[in-house]
Amino acid sequence: MQTTTEITDNSALLTIGDASIALVRCPYRTSDNRDRFAYTITLPDGSAHSGDDLRSGCGGSDLFDAAGSLLAFLSACGDSYCYEMRTGRKSDNCDLFPENVAEWAYSNSDEIDMLRDEIEGA
Repeated sequence: MQTTTEITDNSALLTIGDASIALVRCPYRTSDNRDRFAYTITLPDGSAHSGDDLRSGCGGSDLFDAAGSLLAFLSACGDSYCYEMRTGRKSDNCDLFPENVAEWAYSNSDEIDMLRDEIEGA
């Protein structure tokens, strides 16, 4: 499965197979002076999940850091989805994203992790 990354100063577009993740820096910071990022995850079936709840650490960050963090959250959600399927018990990260996104993250966990490694190594 092919993955691609296009990151500029203000936006990022990541693709994993037929899914895409668009990420932009929000024009406002949080009350504790953290950068805020908005994202849209569009799955191969055309369904999309959007949010603007991704925040930087203290002092801000760039889109590379934000993309790596979002991929880490997707990976954790996919791992939790797998745990839930095996054990029937809820896991801490199972509700980070809607169930269809969690299932996609589980099914594409290797690609998500490889893309994260590529971004964080840049």
